[in-house]
Amino acid sequence: MTGMLASVTSITEANIAVNEKVDIIDLKNPREGALGALHVDILREVVKSINGAITTSATVGDINPNDPGLLEAINNIAKTGVDIVKVGLFDTQASDYFIKTISRAVEQGIRLVIVLFAEDYFDPKKYEALMQTGISGIMLDTKGKEGQNLTSILGTDILSDFINISRHYRLMTGLAGSLKYKDIEALLKINPDYLGFRGALCSGNKRINQLDEFKIKKIRNAIPQTENINYYFKNSIEEALINGTMA
Repeated sequence: MTGMLASVTSITEANIAVNEKVDIIDLKNPREGALGALHVDILREVVKSINGAITTSATVGDINPNDPGLLEAINNIAKTGVDIVKVGLFDTQASDYFIKTISRAVEQGIRLVIVLFAEDYFDPKKYEALMQTGISGIMLDTKGKEGQNLTSILGTDILSDFINISRHYRLMTGLAGSLKYKDIEALLKINPDYLGFRGALCSGNKRINQLDEFKIKKIRNAIPQTENINYYFKNSIEEALINGTMA
């Protein structure tokens, strides 16, 4: 089953997403880049308000993968209580430093989803070392949010290969990147674990605008509801497999 992720910027938007029964709330600041980070106080406020009712993730920001402060940034987000910390690989390949940093975060018990970018993506096998670090999931997104979206940069064959290789390593898989309502039918056929949206959920289809409840309903209705998406975050991958929630 494929779940629906909605990116939100505030407790007000988080409550809207919860009311519309999205599967994952992703906290980010779209005014600060592809994976712009929200202030930790906002993250704590949302986590406290939701109180475990829905899976939460949050981004660390558009940080260079070789930044010496990367591990500290990951820890700061993890301490807010979100279920998943998302880290972008803003490079064409994962350096030894990045892999070691991610491995250290995993060893500390932090559940990570690594974000790869369609503009840099061409050979899934070059990410295999990263996929074996113990991360919880991996996703494809886009750096640019104006112009081409994920499906116009990468064809469904490439996206399907990405999902299959990721699943070989028992990773949760996600697709995002200015996805539109019209993209959903084709992407559901390749069965990612979730599809992520921001701009398509906002008034005027602009990611910096407020969420529009009607738009959320429309996309929610197009993606079959699943009650098991939390297994990917709150339990082990093995339990997800046992319960049949991973295709």
